Amino acid sequence: MESRADTLAKNTLVTKLGLWASNLRDNLSIINSCKDITELPKISGSALCIAAGESTGLHLDEIPKFRGSILSCERNLVQLLKKGIIPEYVVSIDGNEIMTQFIDHPLVDEYADRMTGVFATTVSPKFVDRWHGKKIFFNAWLDNIDDTKSVSLVFQEITRKATMHTGGNCGTTLWFLAYYLKASPIVLLGLDFAYPASIQDLSQTQIWAGIKHLTKEQILEYYRRETNPFGNEIITDYVWEAFKDAWLSWVREMKDSETIQCSDYTILHQPPLKVMSFREYLSKS
Repeated sequence: MESRADTLAKNTLVTKLGLWASNLRDNLSIINSCKDITELPKISGSALCIAAGESTGLHLDEIPKFRGSILSCERNLVQLLKKGIIPEYVVSIDGNEIMTQFIDHPLVDEYADRMTGVFATTVSPKFVDRWHGKKIFFNAWLDNIDDTKSVSLVFQEITRKATMHTGGNCGTTLWFLAYYLKASPIVLLGLDFAYPASIQDLSQTQIWAGIKHLTKEQILEYYRRETNPFGNEIITDYVWEAFKDAWLSWVREMKDSETIQCSDYTILHQPPLKVMSFREYLSKS
């Protein structure tokens, strides 16, 4: 039986392939002039992966105390810069040009020369043009690259850039990059895959547009509640659950780096992840 993660991956590939191919074509000249992730220096020591979940906002005053490399998604970059937090790497994998809004800010331009953008080859050309810092590219793993009909293989051959897993979202891409760069431990903040249960209504969740036409009873079948090890009641949806299944399977296979989960609202707390509060981590490091 096909896993929900595999089903989601296949459906996403069918839906997004046209956009991704178009973006890659338009990005090709800049991709050819830039290096790829194989040429990035390895990280000696710890890395903090700051994803865009609600948990991140709880620790903005504590993050400056972290000692190590900082990797961030594009969505929360301005939020970090306003606190004087300058990530070493800023990651983006989304092909939609709407992502450009997250870097269209004077603070991003001010600190651009101190940050390196690590982008999938299929990100929006408008996003690539708007980023004024250093650019590094990689191909996202879209399907089985060992298959001669693989889209990932074709993209890799066209771009001559390395291919790396992303887990289907920017947050887990941070982890894959930190792991690829040999960081240990890898500390996670904002990698929630969930929302605080206090969320006002489900229309604020990312899957709402695709299910809002259903009855109330049917809609509720797409969500699940739990109380996580941090003692927080959270709500998640079937898409995040699929991402969770896939990412945890990779984490279990990659045992030569410790991963510490500090995201207060997360559903990602299963072994081999080590779970502790961010404050506790900082006090022990």
